[in-house]
Amino acid sequence: MSHLDVHADELSVRFLGVHDSQSVFRTLLDSFSQPGTVFHLPATLVRQIPPVEIPLLALLGYNTPFSMVDSNTNREQLIARATSGQVVSPSEAAYIAVCNPQNPLLPLGFPIGTAMRPDFAAQVAVQISGVFSAGSPQTSTFNLSGPGVESINHVVCSGSQPGEFDFLTRRQWSVPCGVDMWLVGVDGSVIGVPRTSSIEIGSAWNEGVA
Repeated sequence: MSHLDVHADELSVRFLGVHDSQSVFRTLLDSFSQPGTVFHLPATLVRQIPPVEIPLLALLGYNTPFSMVDSNTNREQLIARATSGQVVSPSEAAYIAVCNPQNPLLPLGFPIGTAMRPDFAAQVAVQISGVFSAGSPQTSTFNLSGPGVESINHVVCSGSQPGEFDFLTRRQWSVPCGVDMWLVGVDGSVIGVPRTSSIEIGSAWNEGVA
């Protein structure tokens, strides 16, 4: 199989059908309305596509500015061709996929909007190396509270690497400014972290425990 054949094959699976796009969009929307609750991207897509790319495929439209951080240009071009989105720098992007959660840009190196135009902020999907599940105060990687959460949601990320969640402690902005984020596990599990959410470090923050 030639390089062009491989490229075409990878491109073909990135054209999401209407049903898949609607399913992903609903999952992403629900994760923001219920912050800290574990949702899952469609398993059929996760088996074919790197999970952090799936939000871009569902959300991008014609000339929508996007960026992929810590990825190669071939992957950006695949997403651009599949969605008609426009590749830009992270500072100009409306949607961003971050392949390395320890990138120093996270989260304040991305557009956070202004008090008058909070809609200028980016929405960011971050690939995490572990798998998300609901936890308890004794086992949580981090604890999330704020609008949309009745009390506190305790989140566990099994298999994550030390330092992967340190960017959450750097979320210092004045709402309505700020970045809305999806944390995406390797199995397609998704946690929504809106800009209005509060994060507390859990007992397993840097342990990667089950």
